[in-house]
Amino acid sequence: MVKNSQIDNDEINLIELMYNLWEGKWKIAVAVVISFITVISYQSTKTKNFTAITEIKPIGTLELNKFIGFNNLIININNSNYINNSNYINHINTSEKINVKGNFNKITSLRLLNLYTNILNDRSVFEDAVRKFNLLEASQYNNEQEYSEAIIRLASSIKILSPSVSANAKKGNLETSYHTINFTHHDAEKWISVLTYVDEFANKLVKKNLVGEYINTLVFLENEKKYQLEDVSIKINNYSIDYERETKDRLTYLEEQSAIAKKLGIVKNTIEVQTFGNQNTLLSNVKTDSPFYLRGYEAIDKEIELIQLRKNKKAFIKGLFDLEKEKRAIEQNQTIERVKLALQSNLLENNNEFSAASINFITTKFEYKDNQKMLIAIAIVIGLIVGVFYVLISSEYQSLRVSKKN
Repeated sequence: MVKNSQIDNDEINLIELMYNLWEGKWKIAVAVVISFITVISYQSTKTKNFTAITEIKPIGTLELNKFIGFNNLIININNSNYINNSNYINHINTSEKINVKGNFNKITSLRLLNLYTNILNDRSVFEDAVRKFNLLEASQYNNEQEYSEAIIRLASSIKILSPSVSANAKKGNLETSYHTINFTHHDAEKWISVLTYVDEFANKLVKKNLVGEYINTLVFLENEKKYQLEDVSIKINNYSIDYERETKDRLTYLEEQSAIAKKLGIVKNTIEVQTFGNQNTLLSNVKTDSPFYLRGYEAIDKEIELIQLRKNKKAFIKGLFDLEKEKRAIEQNQTIERVKLALQSNLLENNNEFSAASINFITTKFEYKDNQKMLIAIAIVIGLIVGVFYVLISSEYQSLRVSKKN
């Protein structure tokens, strides 16, 4: 009987347990309230972060229409290959043509967008903006190096996301998708200021890079034109030098042949001519391998005299006229000047508004993480557990005291 009684005392009495919990219900309630107030107080002091999602939109058709004239000029230049095409020198029959490798790129919406997003992906523009608008307080860091490193880390946390295929698009419902800028912070006003600054700066830098690219190509083409003119001029000069040498050699040869003819007394042409004829045809068989002095010194001396009396030597320089036409075609080509004028009117004028893309910061979505309900639920559960343990331990302690007194 004693053994059974001991077993009964060691077993948990559920009715007594429930009774103790009911008696201590207000203590449990107080524990829950204290836990609840603690969480609410913590939430009120904690900075409320958001995730900002901002679209990057390419320029529209109206903005792109400003470059129609410029793009048409670029297409014509690229199709003509600058100066090689027959439209420029179709009269040149020489085998050597001018080779220009400079090509201009058209201004398209996609190209401008890529230039724009490349600048954003560099992150340095965001670093400048973070510093400018004090997204991080410098006073919270020990020195400038720590502050700069914190700015770099914050700028690196900014995500430039490419367009993705949405679920609706996969189902056949096409939706316009853009690049987005995603960033987590707590000051919406400062972040909008950063986006405004970055948008303006990036567009200015794209314009500067575009102008630099076209100017570099123009410089390349100007140098090519200069080198081409130098090469053609050298060829023309060489042709004249070669003519003088060839003429001098020819005169020496003719004088020698004339002296031989005079020594032999050959006045007239004595080269053998065989004539075969009938009523309709007349054929001559001239032995051209005969010595030149057989032509007679009268004809030879006359040729020497005519060569020495030549005033317009250019007419006798073979291939010189083709080179002169080639040089003239290079000098008269206006491609470089036309591109300069197009750049001046489309990109270089300071009064002209330029936009490669735009950050649509006005429609930025701020997504706040609402953890308050979950934290309150956790607080209630913790309060209940703490309250229950407190009541049970308190009641057990009271039971032990009573048993000791008895």
